[in-house]
Order: sequence, then structure tokens, then C-alpha cells
Amino acid sequence: MYNSKLYGLASETAIFLRSQMSGMTPDTRKQLALNFVADLENISGTNPEEQWRPESDVRGLRFSPQVLGIQPIPKLRNLYEAARTAFGLVRWTEFYEDDDWSRSFLANFANGEGFGPDGRLHHSSTILGLFVLGPNSLYPPHAHPGEEFYIVLSGHSEWQIGAGESYKETYPGSVMIHRSNECHSIRTIKEPLFAVFGWRGNIRAPSWYRKDMTDESEEKLYPKIRKG
Repeated sequence: MYNSKLYGLASETAIFLRSQMSGMTPDTRKQLALNFVADLENISGTNPEEQWRPESDVRGLRFSPQVLGIQPIPKLRNLYEAARTAFGLVRWTEFYEDDDWSRSFLANFANGEGFGPDGRLHHSSTILGLFVLGPNSLYPPHAHPGEEFYIVLSGHSEWQIGAGESYKETYPGSVMIHRSNECHSIRTIKEPLFAVFGWRGNIRAPSWYRKDMTDESEEKLYPKIRKG
């Protein structure tokens, strides 16, 4: 039964992304959104292997009552309900090891992979999951070779896309597209952020950062990732 609920999340995510593409700029982001739609629609024709792994303590899930108890805006109703239904089925982790880079946000961070290499259902080329980031948190500037999208389901947050760019406020229904190795960062304010996210492309390559993301002469640094 959980398979059908995760497939439902994939289907509703594809429908929502397709409905929002007309307003996306530049065309490279629109093309990426179209690529994600194709990936998500193709998931329904696969039969991924189920992966059951020991559950870990994920402190950011203490915000679950807040993010699952809202009344979504009308255009998000179907996607939000699909995310609520899949919430207990994705594989939740804190993902990162505790270090100087992650320490400021890790206790408020929850990454739930539904489809993917480490997801509840294995997929080698696409990741689809849910994301929670508690209030008053900074997910620091970083980048990764994999292409990425977020759809904000609840919470007013501020996003930076591009090294040194200004943070811009987002609202429920906002779609954020990150190109390969494009710097991005998230700040939350008074509310926790709840979002659907996806990766495609080189999803096995690690995320990286620099102390100054605008200085391309700096050596890349890599957050420590939890094993298992």
C-alpha cells in the first residue's frame, strides 16, 4: 500500500510542476522543470526495490504537527495531501554529520527520501522526497552536481540562488530550481518550512561549499555525510 502512496506523491508533484512552468525564467530552469516532470512520470512505469533500513532519530520531525496541520492554499491542496499521506513512508534522516558547517541547522533539519538510492523505494537516477527545516534556521550556501527542485508547501522562507545573490522571500506554492553546481541557501523565519524536493542528474556526487562561495579560487569543502 505504501508504494501507491509514494507513487501518488510522484504523480501530484509532476502535475504541479507542469502547471507552474509557464512562469519560470530563464528557459534553462523551465527545461529543468520539464526534465523533472518526465522523470517523475516515468517512475510510475517502474517497479523499484523496497528498502527497509533501521530508523534513526531525526530531531527536525518535532515540527511535524505544525507542518501537517495547516490548511493549504487551493492550488496546493492535492500535492499537500499527497505529501501528508506519504509523510510516514519516506525514509527520514538528518543526513549530515555534526560539524562546524552543519551544526547551526542540523537539529532542525529532516530529509525524507521516498524514491532514490537511499529512499524507501530504490531508484538509481531520481530522488523524490520531503523536507522540513525548523524556524530561525540557516541552511548554509552550498552546491552539488545533481540538479534539484523544491516546492514550498508551507512556511515563509528566504532563498538565495547564486553565490552572493540577495535572499528572496518565498511562499507556499513557490518552485525553486537549482541547476548543477549552482550555489543556493535557505533561511527560515518564524515558521518551519515544509517542502517536496527532487534531484536528477549526477545524484551520487557529494554536495560542496566554500567559506566564500563567491571566491572560485577557494578550495571546495565537503560536508560530512552520515553512514548507513
